[in-house]
This record gives sequence, structure tokens and C-alpha cells, in this order.
Amino acid sequence: MQVVEFETKMKDDIEHIFNSFLSEHNYTLPISAHARAGAEVSDYLEDWFVGYVLEHPHDRIYNPQGAPKENTKNSFDFCFNYKNEEYHDFDDLVWGDIKAIKSTGAGSNPDLGTPKKVIDFIKDGHFYILYVLVKYKPTKDGYIQLIKFDDEKYVHCVFLKDMGKFRINPKPQFQANITEQEEYRTREEFVKLFYKKYMESVKRNLEKQKKKQKELPDIFASLENQINEYYTQD
Repeated sequence: MQVVEFETKMKDDIEHIFNSFLSEHNYTLPISAHARAGAEVSDYLEDWFVGYVLEHPHDRIYNPQGAPKENTKNSFDFCFNYKNEEYHDFDDLVWGDIKAIKSTGAGSNPDLGTPKKVIDFIKDGHFYILYVLVKYKPTKDGYIQLIKFDDEKYVHCVFLKDMGKFRINPKPQFQANITEQEEYRTREEFVKLFYKKYMESVKRNLEKQKKKQKELPDIFASLENQINEYYTQD
């Protein structure tokens, strides 16, 4: 089995599991449609995925876990081990992240995790970070209805390595328009692009900090003048 076939199989396995559940419920979720509905969709599907895999053992997916609820910031929404004997006896931890996109939110650019998270994950001997994308709209009775993407699929899986045009913002966080067409990259190509994007981000931040450094003397000289005059006028 070649790597592209292996990666496609992993994505297909996850998409199949999500579709199996969602189709039984007509792709409608018992969640109120409001400003933070996307986050609630993610939480709901995360819990469901873990429970489903535990109740329906899978040939390649096992040991599913959800993110700790007590933590507000987690490295993943859910994780699992994936094994495939046809690809070098592969058996490794995979991180999953669910992104629910509102139907009116074309050009959604969510944060996808910090560079440190990805670096540490790879240094720990892992690689695959998988994003599960769903699109939703409110129903007439105020709940959530999942809708199809342009290719007629309800669920899309894409690896971080294959995200379309991504950047690393000043926070720093990976950021990409998750509705854009994915771009296949080898693992090696991703690491090289990751390095390039991270270096560009660091340089942008350095330029901003250097500019700020030059501005600070004048800013604080002005503050000192203001303080000297503060309530001292006759």
C-alpha cells in the first residue's frame, strides 16, 4: 500500500463513522442554533465519536478518547489509535479536531493550533493531525441541520499537512481557510513548508517589535511631559 492510499483510507474510515451516525439522525443535531453553536456541534460530535467507536469496534480505529472537559484549551477534540497492517504495520496515535462551519461563513479562517503543539507532537514520534469538517445551518424550529459541501459530501476529513493556503499568525497559531481545496503534500514537504511559514511569521513579528522599540522612547517622553504637567498648572 502506498502512502497516498493509506492516508485516503484513514480519512475514509473516519468519514464513514461520522456518516453512519449522522445519516441515522437525518443529519440533524439536537443543538440550539445560536452564536456559539459551532463549538457545541464540535463538543457533541466529539462525545458521540468516542462512544460510537467504543460500542462498535473498528478493524483499524481503537482507543478513542475525548479532550479533557476541565481544560479550556486542548491539543485535540478527540484522539484515537489507527492501525493498518498493509502500510508498514502502521499503528500510531492520531489527533482529531472538529470544525463546524456555519453556512453563511464562507472563508472561515479558524485557528488550527500552535506551532509548538505540532512540533511537540512530531518530536514525540507521531505525525497525523486530522480535521473533520461539517457545515451547518439553523432549522426553522431553531436546531442544527448539517448540509452538504459543494462535492455533495456531508463530512470532510483533511490532514493539517494538506490544508490549502495556510499561515502562522502572530499569536502564533496555524490559520487557514478551511473551505479551500486541500493541497496534497508529503510529510517531508509539509515539514519544509511549516519551517518556511514559521520563519516568515517570526520575521514579521520581529519587524513589528523593532518598529515598536524605535517608537517607545518618543511615546514615553510624551508621557513624562504629560505627567509633569498633571495637575501642576496654576
